[in-house]
Amino acid sequence: MKVGIFTECYKPILNGVVNSIDGFRKGLTELGHEVHIFCPEYKEKINEKNIHYCRSFPLPGKSGYHYIYPFDLRKESIARTMDIVHTEHPFTMARRALDIAKKYNIPLVFTNHTQYEQYTHYVPIGRGIVKYFIKKWVTNFANQCDLIVAPAKGIEDKLNEYKVKTAMEVVPNGIDLDKFVNRNKNYLKNKYNLKNWPTLIFVGRIAEEKNLSFLVNAFQKALLKNPNLYMVLVGGGPEEKHFRDLISSLNLIDKIFVTGYLPYQEVPDCLSSADIFVSASKTEVHPLTVLEAMASGLPSIVFDCRGTGEVIENNTDGIKTKTNDKNEFVSAILNLAGNKTLCNNLGHQAIEKSKKYSYLETSKIMLKAYEKAIKIHMQS
Repeated sequence: MKVGIFTECYKPILNGVVNSIDGFRKGLTELGHEVHIFCPEYKEKINEKNIHYCRSFPLPGKSGYHYIYPFDLRKESIARTMDIVHTEHPFTMARRALDIAKKYNIPLVFTNHTQYEQYTHYVPIGRGIVKYFIKKWVTNFANQCDLIVAPAKGIEDKLNEYKVKTAMEVVPNGIDLDKFVNRNKNYLKNKYNLKNWPTLIFVGRIAEEKNLSFLVNAFQKALLKNPNLYMVLVGGGPEEKHFRDLISSLNLIDKIFVTGYLPYQEVPDCLSSADIFVSASKTEVHPLTVLEAMASGLPSIVFDCRGTGEVIENNTDGIKTKTNDKNEFVSAILNLAGNKTLCNNLGHQAIEKSKKYSYLETSKIMLKAYEKAIKIHMQS
């Protein structure tokens, strides 16, 4: 099968969507299929087979996303040979994918990676109106596809709330488990001169949608009862300076550390050298960072909400708390921080559970979704 993946961001940009695409690219290729990536044209190009850089220009800001111009004849001549057209976004690249799919009668699949309406804080005015139009836009596009891929059940439920009529399949994101084995368990200890156990870790964008103010405040409260705690925020983003300043103002610079942007190959060492993964994000879909923490043997503390709450099983591979309940979150931190045996037991369960999220296993599920899309398209 020839699969065309249409995306508004790809390497060298690094984010959850790009990592998801890369996992399915590798998995489908290992299963004997031919995968083509249609992505924006970046100044820095990577040396991978079947990457097609499309004429584009970067959108304002630091998102790494581009506006994609209509395909030239060469790109179209390649795209028309695909057996599946799979778009990872509902915006300009989706328009190109829809044009190709309709013109050449190819099944169209769309993965809804993001709770888009949760990101309207980046819009300076009219956020309520923007939320309304985002929902209408996503619904309208989704209803023109043959199949929708939802990385988690919560997104399938949300799209049903939007009144999307297209058939859906839940296909979880996958990770490369081998990257999280035999890593440097002293990486953070050596880098930040950490003296005690345990170290909490968050991995992701340093941005408003990750609810990091809650995380910092909860940590500060937990620290009053357990002064041995450390926390490392792995990542960079638009709010990095704000949180560095906040940490300094709270006199926590020797307790909370912000790494800034790191090469992805260093993230497994960060996770392997931490003890407890924490996230207060309410905007996730099927977060790779939680899967990577599980593969690293870390128990997780997350909200019992759409996204993170769908991955973690309470008291099996982590602890789930009520959303935005600071006292409950602090209690979970203190519970794990005060019981190394419990941490180890939950971490062991996390490793076992992570095996079902290997990129090869999730690619097999994606392949079945493609077969369903082809059948639906033939019957339409």
